[in-house]
Amino acid sequence: MNPLQITLIALLSIGLVACSEKQEAPGSRRGNQPENQQRQIVNNNARQPSEEPGGRQPRQTVIPASEQLQSSRLPLYELKIDTQDLAALERNPFSGKTHPGTFTFEGKVHDPVQVRFRGQWARSWPKKPIKIFFDRGNSFREHHSLNLNSGWRDPAFIRETLAYHIYAVCGVPASRARMVRLHVNDQFRGLYVEVEQVDKVFLRRFKLDGALLFKTSGRANQSDERNLGSEAAFAIHYENETQKTNSFRDLQLFCRDLALSTDTLDFFTRRVDLEKYINYLAATVLVQHWDGFNKNHFLVYDERGSKKWFVVPWDLDRTLGDHWNWSFGSADLPILLGTRQAPGVTGWNRMQDRFLSEPALRARFLNRLEELLEQEFTTEKLFPIIDRLKSEIAPEAELDRQQWPSPAGDFKRGISELKSYIERRRAFLKNGIKSLR
Repeated sequence: MNPLQITLIALLSIGLVACSEKQEAPGSRRGNQPENQQRQIVNNNARQPSEEPGGRQPRQTVIPASEQLQSSRLPLYELKIDTQDLAALERNPFSGKTHPGTFTFEGKVHDPVQVRFRGQWARSWPKKPIKIFFDRGNSFREHHSLNLNSGWRDPAFIRETLAYHIYAVCGVPASRARMVRLHVNDQFRGLYVEVEQVDKVFLRRFKLDGALLFKTSGRANQSDERNLGSEAAFAIHYENETQKTNSFRDLQLFCRDLALSTDTLDFFTRRVDLEKYINYLAATVLVQHWDGFNKNHFLVYDERGSKKWFVVPWDLDRTLGDHWNWSFGSADLPILLGTRQAPGVTGWNRMQDRFLSEPALRARFLNRLEELLEQEFTTEKLFPIIDRLKSEIAPEAELDRQQWPSPAGDFKRGISELKSYIERRRAFLKNGIKSLR
């Protein structure tokens, strides 16, 4: 972004804030607050850390009800929270404390629900991801929690939604994701990415009842299937999502045997669901999920069925060209990224490295990658999906950029950049596969 663009964004955000404060609709959330409380919330937003290196954090603009859209093509979620609880949530974004609220969708009211922000780095953004918890007797689509990711950094808004779709069509058990519109206290809050929670309901959808589910925690970048030794050590770097006993014995034994095995082909044939895992590796290469080698994934052990392990993707916001150097146009990350010989910025994954070190397994992976490039990761299949999403989110995307000024810029340009990534990634991978044969 050049200096002129930065200046224009700064001027625009100042102007929008001023306009919002002057034209606040009667009865709106901020209009009902004492003046000193309004000032406290604005100052709290201004104190947020910079999101980009050397960048300044834009201030939130509240869109008056009179300027909100009366119709939408997106699902509308409505959340109501007491103003004091909402202010406390905003003041302490990194807190794990939840606040009570009421959630409504298509006329059905869920009361009460509990609300907090989610994520790690994303909690420092002006527009933060939200997690909503439902009572056991009043679940939402059978799930007991709802993830609403903000998409604040994504110039196209739809990267995460598209990435989950790509994993799914590649044959990977993956969360459902869609774009939704969120109102908080009758005010437009923003355009959000709804991502299905990976839980027992998710496992049931894939006929995996009774499977063990372990979530990587990302602490110290060691959730990479290394042999951590004691069960207590695994409890530091993983979370047991399905067992009340909170045992890590099965995961401990799997990672130990992976590290000590002298016959890689035999180990993976006996212990890993090869079809699911190869599909996962291939899809990871297609979307460039570089942030999932030692965090942002789940390990599943089908204890009652196949007795085999596989991986489920998670937190796919930094995919499809979103690079660790803060750019969004990168399409040339290596096919073997995440192995010992080609570590990512956070490290490398022990399971992936062992798998791709075996010639026969690597050949199967390259064959599947090449197949998916011809069958699923194509402009003919993905561009219509991108165009549909662009059309569906267009009104909310424009409104969101006013509500939450962002260095991401114009979303239509972001959509074009996303399409360009797909074209360039296809060309890069076709050449890369040839060099690895």
